[in-house]
Amino acid sequence: MKFEDLDGKSVVIWGAGREGRAVFAELAQRGISATIAITGTNEVPNGVTAVVGEAADQAFAAADVIVVSPGIPHTAPDYVRLKEAGVQFTSLMDLWLNEHHDHVIAVTGTKGKSTTAAIIAHVLDALDIPASLLGNLGTPVTEFSGQDGEIAVVEVSSYQAANLTVSPWVVAVTSLYPEHLPWHGSYERYARDKLNLVAYHPEVVVSPDEDPELASRLETVISAGVRFSQPSDLDIVVTSRGLSWGMSELAVSDISLKGRHNLHNIALALAAVDSYLDVDAKQKARALEAVASFAPLAHRLEIIPTRDGRTWVDDGLATAPEAVVAALETFDKQKVTLIAGGEDRGLPFEPLIEYVLGRKKGTRVQIVAVGPAGSRLATDLANTKVDVDVCENFADALEVVANKTDAPIILLSPGAPSFDEFTSFEERSAAFRAYAESRKA
Repeated sequence: MKFEDLDGKSVVIWGAGREGRAVFAELAQRGISATIAITGTNEVPNGVTAVVGEAADQAFAAADVIVVSPGIPHTAPDYVRLKEAGVQFTSLMDLWLNEHHDHVIAVTGTKGKSTTAAIIAHVLDALDIPASLLGNLGTPVTEFSGQDGEIAVVEVSSYQAANLTVSPWVVAVTSLYPEHLPWHGSYERYARDKLNLVAYHPEVVVSPDEDPELASRLETVISAGVRFSQPSDLDIVVTSRGLSWGMSELAVSDISLKGRHNLHNIALALAAVDSYLDVDAKQKARALEAVASFAPLAHRLEIIPTRDGRTWVDDGLATAPEAVVAALETFDKQKVTLIAGGEDRGLPFEPLIEYVLGRKKGTRVQIVAVGPAGSRLATDLANTKVDVDVCENFADALEVVANKTDAPIILLSPGAPSFDEFTSFEERSAAFRAYAESRKA
């Protein structure tokens, strides 16, 4: 659906978050009137005019089109009821992509999408190509100017992909494993919603070399004529020494990003750039130089300064067990104390448990478990030799880490959301950072 298709229709914007406010402003600029409806609460954010309660129900009933915000679960009773009643749904991402899809490199995936998108924008900037980093990272897509050959690099969440009817020009898919299941209802629905991003004939789809299962799933979704490739098809190769691209090489020691999974994120980002631009040999060398200067994003294996002689690492955005495994693999030659747990969404811990049990002697992982998810992890490990401390809350976990463990690496990689105790993952990471920075030798 296009913005122009909303002209003259009764339009309701469901939600008053960042995207809800952005689409309201965009429609107003285009002379299209809309009503913002809020459900689940009667509180209206400052500066927003919206209907709630019975008035919201009446607005939905009279709507020709509902522009749904990413935060509204497709499993919500109101969503299901309206969908079954035949109400037409769209989203800001779908409206915007229908106008700009041929100027877009999009990135999605369970984990790694923020880093990969940020690397793409960083490399394009180094190649003197104007680019805007938009989408799930925080800047609404309506900020895109589209002038002077500008490329939109858009991080797309599963929530944002679910309602799309058009695909971007280039799509990079980083990974796929269970996440956000309460919102989607099941893993199969999550995968279908996520990969909806590639279902409407993009020009190119790229995925990592080391994930054949993802490649197979993608090939069942993309249509005939879509070019599907992996970094190695473009001569971008991850090795034990680093990364090579044609005649150019970049050593691991020259890359700020830690972990083999990030080498594959880099390779995927370069493949996406090449798929859009078809870069030459000089540009390849410049692109690798740009990768060397890329700084890790916050809360993604971010090392926190401390004075106690140990390395404290904030990987607070790792909210699935597979992401925790990737973090632990970064420190595979050292003992690690892992802070894990939080809100329990029922994701299986088997990948993490299998990895921890398989660690080599002398590189054991001691787990400090917290929250409902941590308690379940501890139960799953009860009949193993893994050392687990179960803590009542996050503050107690930090005290145990500081005073009862001896590993040189302290890793916050929770494998679960923060909402059992905190309002956001940022708040949890801030508590971790403050404690680490307070430590003394």
